[in-house]
Amino acid sequence: MAKDTQSQDDDQMQDFRDLHARHAALPNGLQAELRRVDHPDTLRDCAGLYRLFPGARPTAQQLRQAFLLPWCREVESEQPLARRCAEHIHERRIIQMARDTAPQDLIAFRRLLIHLHSHAPVGWLEVARLAQFWGDRCKRRFVEDFYLNLYSLDQGDAA
Repeated sequence: MAKDTQSQDDDQMQDFRDLHARHAALPNGLQAELRRVDHPDTLRDCAGLYRLFPGARPTAQQLRQAFLLPWCREVESEQPLARRCAEHIHERRIIQMARDTAPQDLIAFRRLLIHLHSHAPVGWLEVARLAQFWGDRCKRRFVEDFYLNLYSLDQGDAA
């Protein structure tokens, strides 16, 4: 059973990698169109969305992924996302994102990614997994990870 779960995780990660590759292969105009969208539902009016998921009607999970993907230039990042947030994002913004309801929470999360993107490339695999399972439990876990990393940064500063 554990082997099946591992194989499913590997398949899912490969799907995320493939999605990142399809995005990178889009013409610049379609990539720009996906970046300019300010609301997840607006993506349904973009040709780039249907190029990312050819031959399928995008699910809510895929819509969330397409909304966040343009701000994840790298497939993997050197640091976990929560650690990067602890270094560059004020905790007030993290709490605000966690308290927001859909779709404002996802819009706030995207703004965090845009801010991080200006410092260094954001890794897609971690963001894709968050987008896949986005909801109250996922946000709570992200906030906990943020504070654990913030605390470890504070401890490092004191040492």
